[in-house]
Parts: sequence; C-alpha cells; structure tokens
Amino acid sequence: MKRILALSLLVAMATLTVRADISMPVRDNFYDKLGRGIADLVFSPSELLDSQYAMIDTEGNTTAFCKGFLVQGTSRMVMDMGMGIFEIVTSPFPTQTGDSYRSQKLAPYNSMVVNDYPPADLTDWY
Repeated sequence: MKRILALSLLVAMATLTVRADISMPVRDNFYDKLGRGIADLVFSPSELLDSQYAMIDTEGNTTAFCKGFLVQGTSRMVMDMGMGIFEIVTSPFPTQTGDSYRSQKLAPYNSMVVNDYPPADLTDWY
C-alpha cells in the first residue's frame, strides 16, 4: 500500500512540474536542422518508390516506372541527398533571413489532393 501511495505521489509531483509554454511559436534550432539533414540523406532513396507509386493509378505501370521511378524519383533522390548534405554541413549556422534555421526546401507544388467545392457533405450550402 505504501508503494502505491509513494508511486502515485511521485507521478502527481512529476505532472505538476510539467508546463507547456505556448506563448511563443516554436523556432527551429541547430538540432532540428541537423536532424532534417540526416533524415533527408538517409531516407532519400524512398523517393524512387514513392514517385512511382503516386503515378501508377493515373499514368499506368509502364509510364509510372519510366517517368516516376527513373526520371522523377531519381531527380528527387539526388535533390534530397544534396539538401541533406547542405543542411548537415550548414547546421551550426542559420541560413534563412532573421537568424532562422528553417528548411530551404520548397513545399510540394501538387499534393494530389482534390478538395470538393462546395463540400459534398453540405446539402444547402448557398
């Protein structure tokens, strides 16, 4: 009984000391940039299969292999490797304006997500 009471008291004390500071937005730092660079370098070969898989339904198997795997997948893999090496080498230094460690990678242009407008679940939207 004493062990359970001591354990619950220890857990209660630990949770009371934990607080979240949500007053300021989180800024990227050295460790985020280094981790992004390592992840880009290690997981860049996954772009070969990801690019091909995204095109199988829309383009067909042969075109998906030639265009998705050989062309687009290879170029994305090389770009991710280059960006990973760049972020690892320059991780101690902020490279964005305003002393920021944010990624210099651009967001994907086409996410292949089609949003219905008006939303399909509304019957009388107007």
